[in-house]
Amino acid sequence: MSDDWGSIRQEAAQVLLAEGVAIDGSLHLLLRLQYPPGPETPIEMLNRADPFFALTSATGGVVFVPKAQTAVVTCHHQAPPTDPERLSAAKMIALDVMVVGGHEFRGRAALELPPGRSRALDYVNGPGTFFALWTDDLTHYVNKLLVRTIRPLD
Repeated sequence: MSDDWGSIRQEAAQVLLAEGVAIDGSLHLLLRLQYPPGPETPIEMLNRADPFFALTSATGGVVFVPKAQTAVVTCHHQAPPTDPERLSAAKMIALDVMVVGGHEFRGRAALELPPGRSRALDYVNGPGTFFALWTDDLTHYVNKLLVRTIRPLD
């Protein structure tokens, strides 16, 4: 088997599977030459239609992880959008999320929705299977299909 993964950037992450098993490793994120420039983000990779993603495990070797069984992917040092135009249009809301297995995550989400559709419910019902939840030093990418409950804290 070849170790050539093409043009990728690896990002350290912890993957929490639906049954509660956690895998530490590095996500494989594609480098892009077109719009938007730069490497893809974890949320973009997770919301692609591909049923699996590649993770180099902390113990070595690559594993293919099914997105349908991935409850949460956690990365360090990710941040909400910093583009001034996006920030002025975004509304930050605090959420408490419980996924299958009883694991809880608290953080803030940046809602970039039309004025008439700017509720927390509109955000979690928006496009994509995964949504982002930020804390001071971590970003949790949560699989909507494996959420038990979400409680707005604002």
